[in-house]
Amino acid sequence: RGPLKDRRSVIICGAGMMGKRISKCLLDEGAPLVAFVDVDPAKIGSTRRGKPIVAYADLPAFWAEQDKPIVLAAVGARGGRQLIREQLNSMELEEGRDWYAVA
Repeated sequence: RGPLKDRRSVIICGAGMMGKRISKCLLDEGAPLVAFVDVDPAKIGSTRRGKPIVAYADLPAFWAEQDKPIVLAAVGARGGRQLIREQLNSMELEEGRDWYAVA
């Protein structure tokens, strides 16, 4: 439904509490979650809900490998959304088409 319709790869920016909560709802609805992206070195390289947590530096290559991807920004920390927006804009991803802020 909505922005996830016809998407085959969902990537969540934010592997913290907000990303964890949103990913549970998405998986319960059958969304094709493929990965999380995070800035925390302690999380990068591990998994959340069985999906890899990758660094922002790896997102462009990861995005290019996916079939019909979409990014959901799920960071509750103050200023987090603006940092994600800057990062995704630098990749030439368009808000409202390629990615959405969900938290």
